[in-house]
Amino acid sequence: MQHYCTNCKTYTKQQYCPLCKHKLSHKTGDNTYYPIYDTKIQRRRFAQRLVLFISISAVSISLLINLLTNPERLWFLYVLSPVLYGLLTINHTILSRAHVGSKVILQVIALSVMLFILDAASGSSKWSIHYVIPFLVTLATVLVTIIVLRKPMKWREYIGYMSTMVILGFLPVVLFLSSWSTVLWPSATTALYALLTLIGMVLFSEKTMKNEIVRRFHF
Repeated sequence: MQHYCTNCKTYTKQQYCPLCKHKLSHKTGDNTYYPIYDTKIQRRRFAQRLVLFISISAVSISLLINLLTNPERLWFLYVLSPVLYGLLTINHTILSRAHVGSKVILQVIALSVMLFILDAASGSSKWSIHYVIPFLVTLATVLVTIIVLRKPMKWREYIGYMSTMVILGFLPVVLFLSSWSTVLWPSATTALYALLTLIGMVLFSEKTMKNEIVRRFHF
């Protein structure tokens, strides 16, 4: 049985209030110690599941229509890649509490994959590999660099993401050397910026950060 103190607005199992020491009535309170309420996490999870369901429905309907009307030409890929990118953008970049660095990296990867699929579905002229992907990698590296410069105390927090972006910066050159790309200057520009970023990280970071960079890149 719970007792309610009208002076202190509290519930207790004792006959006297532990705060004001007044004798309490024997009326049972309806207070709930752990009330059920809709938290932000619950609403976020519901929104993520809703977006996932809508994405699956959109892709499934597009695939079914494609197979029933024109199975020779898989135009549903034009729906698949933007829907998957939108799903990642909403559920991971917007609704999740993931680190900003991971959001930037996944955005680069997801956007690159989406544009590559659209490029391949439209005839594979390789415009995504020649120009867009190198530009996206460079832009993302600049963005992470600006974040680090504005928050120098978080060097250690961003060092892994910076290292990943530097590695991705050399990816266009690999694509060029493997003959996937035939336009050199975007790949070379991206690789040069990645190299300069790496040099800047080594020269201008603190000693502990330099040791971490050397350890990660095995200098």
